[in-house]
Amino acid sequence: MPNVVDLTLVSQARRALHSTLDGRGLGFFLEESSRAPRLDPRRIAWIVEAARRRVGDQARRDPNALSRTRRVVRRELIRRLADAMLQAGL
Repeated sequence: MPNVVDLTLVSQARRALHSTLDGRGLGFFLEESSRAPRLDPRRIAWIVEAARRRVGDQARRDPNALSRTRRVVRRELIRRLADAMLQAGL
């Protein structure tokens, strides 16, 4: 089942993402050296790793759980970035 996502890990990652967005904003996840807005994969991995530590051993059973969760977090950030760009008129 390649499309099964560990919902426990995803929910913890979303909680960590929302708390980070509240504290630091969307700019925290953007690369500084880029002219166009680009997401920093290290920051996304940081959020997923924080969620993995909260979940514990459940994420270790599925070897692809972390990459799927990174994809979910990345999509959420892309959606928020697109919304912010539309609000700014870009």
